[in-house]
Amino acid sequence: MDKEYFAKKLGEQFPEFHGAYEEHLEYYEELLGHVFFGGETLLGVLESLLKTNEEKEKIRRYMDFLEDMYANGDDDVQNIVGVTILENLGDDETVLRNAFTYFSEELMLASQSIEKGWGRRDIKIWHRGGRPQYDWTWPPAET
Repeated sequence: MDKEYFAKKLGEQFPEFHGAYEEHLEYYEELLGHVFFGGETLLGVLESLLKTNEEKEKIRRYMDFLEDMYANGDDDVQNIVGVTILENLGDDETVLRNAFTYFSEELMLASQSIEKGWGRRDIKIWHRGGRPQYDWTWPPAET
């Protein structure tokens, strides 16, 4: 599924973004996925919610949407999730730690790769009781 599909779906699933896709197209004359899903919509809301981690049901709904984008999106959509959302969530340690409590193992691994690539965190992921566990050092230990 492509970015247009997810942009429309975002407005259908989340009333606060009803009309955001049309407004974006009117302004930019095309869908700029990194801009649309970045500060204009999904990323901005997730960052704000994850700072306090108080509205867990709301965060879960947004995370389910993000998981759907990553699992079912085409290469362009997966790039938007990685480059625009996961990279930016990693800018704030509290936000990222809170995000990890919602991430599937697939998003944990994607975030792990991004954080390692940026040299920000060395995230370790393992399994206990059939569930992924994680921890990290920040900044990563020098080797």
